[in-house]
Amino acid sequence: MSTDDRIRNRRSFRMPLLILGISMTVFYLGMGGWLLLDKSFIPDMQVEFRNIFAIMLLVYGTYRGWRVYADYF
Repeated sequence: MSTDDRIRNRRSFRMPLLILGISMTVFYLGMGGWLLLDKSFIPDMQVEFRNIFAIMLLVYGTYRGWRVYADYF
């Protein structure tokens, strides 16, 4: 059994990792949405880079959410 499988199967690690995974997913999706919608946040950043970074955060947040769902539900 690999190390990842042992960690996922232990009850003591399951709930904190689920909470961490959900909170990081919400953080990435929230930060990506905030960067796309609020143009006054980090005003020194160029608009093109801000949009690219926001889309990358949204894609990674979606991926993290999918992984949390696949691992725990």
